[in-house]
Amino acid sequence: MILIVDDYLFLIGGFIGVVWGIAHLVPTGAIIKMFGPISGENKRILAMSWIAEGVALIFIGAVVSLTVAIAGTENDATRIVTWSAAAAMFALAGVNIFTGFRTSIFPIKACVFVDGAAGLLFFIGSIINS
Repeated sequence: MILIVDDYLFLIGGFIGVVWGIAHLVPTGAIIKMFGPISGENKRILAMSWIAEGVALIFIGAVVSLTVAIAGTENDATRIVTWSAAAAMFALAGVNIFTGFRTSIFPIKACVFVDGAAGLLFFIGSIINS
C-alpha cells in the first residue's frame, strides 16, 4: 500500500485521538480530586463525563486509523468514516469551547486545540480524498 498525503493526515489525526483519549482516562481520579470536596454523586457524574470523552476520542481515532489501514482511502466507506470523524472531533472541540475552555485548568483548556487539530487533519484529509 502506498501512503499519500491524506493517509498520513488520517493516521496522524487518529494517533492524536487515541493518545489524547488515553491521556483523558489515566488521570481521571486525580482530576476528580482537583475539584475538592464534592458529593459522591457529583464525583460519579464528573467521572462519567471525563471517561466518556476519553473513550470517544480513542474510538474516533482508532476507527479512522483502522479503516485507513485496512480498507485504504479510495472507497466510499472510508470517506464516510473520515468525514464523520472530522465532524465528531469538531463537535467535541465545540463543547469544550463552551465548557472546558472557560476553566483555569490548562489541560482541560488544551482539549479545544487538540480535538480541533485532529478534526482539522481529518477534514483536510477528507477534502484531499474527495
